[in-house]
Amino acid sequence: MDGDLEMATFPALTPSTRSYVPGVQPSTSINTLNGDEMSVRNGNTANGYRLRLGFNLLTRSDHFSLLSHYALHGRFVPFDLDATTLTGSGLTFPATYLFIYADTPETEEICGQITATVELQLIPSYTI
Repeated sequence: MDGDLEMATFPALTPSTRSYVPGVQPSTSINTLNGDEMSVRNGNTANGYRLRLGFNLLTRSDHFSLLSHYALHGRFVPFDLDATTLTGSGLTFPATYLFIYADTPETEEICGQITATVELQLIPSYTI
């Protein structure tokens, strides 16, 4: 059971780069008869949050940890980020939101040096 708890959080890796796109409130624009435009909010939770993390000079163990985490979670099992991943970023997220992978991790090895990029999507938590 302890192994499951360890994989519930993203591996404790420090990214070399971070790119963040904040979420937006879902809304619909409606044109009125007099030509004005009105916006109607369609929900109480923002969506579209994206966090892209780049990792340089990964060890084989860290690379395996990242790929294993993706294999166990993918787009279907939400997870939280380890504090190490956000250290120094100043980023904060809504308390009830969790991450899923937006895409497959991209990895490359050149002359024994491993780099990886992952794109995560922040979603409201849910129970199945």
